[in-house]
Amino acid sequence: MNTFKSLIQLCFIIIIVTACSKKECTLKSKYIYEPLVFDEVCNCIVAGKVKYLKDCETAVLVDYGNGTCDNIATKTICINGKCELSAGAYNEEIQFECQESFIEGPITEEEATRIGI
Repeated sequence: MNTFKSLIQLCFIIIIVTACSKKECTLKSKYIYEPLVFDEVCNCIVAGKVKYLKDCETAVLVDYGNGTCDNIATKTICINGKCELSAGAYNEEIQFECQESFIEGPITEEEATRIGI
């Protein structure tokens, strides 16, 4: 009987974790996947990479460059979660606000629109 009770409890835990994960997947969010480098002299991000997610798939990658202080980044628009150019993804050069703060996690609809997801 204890084994059956433990099995039922385990099933409830799996259901709860799965439901929470699916709920989080509906969010739009961003995560640093290569450390951001901030240049204090020019007051701007000059290197690093950020991944934007929508519905649990990578929607956009932003590469802030190689250390040059120019407020220009490369944005890769991913197709069905695939970010390789051979899979149909494509790049755009974008300008960004140097004074913009960066916080990982859920993003606002305004930010989602601005980045294009």
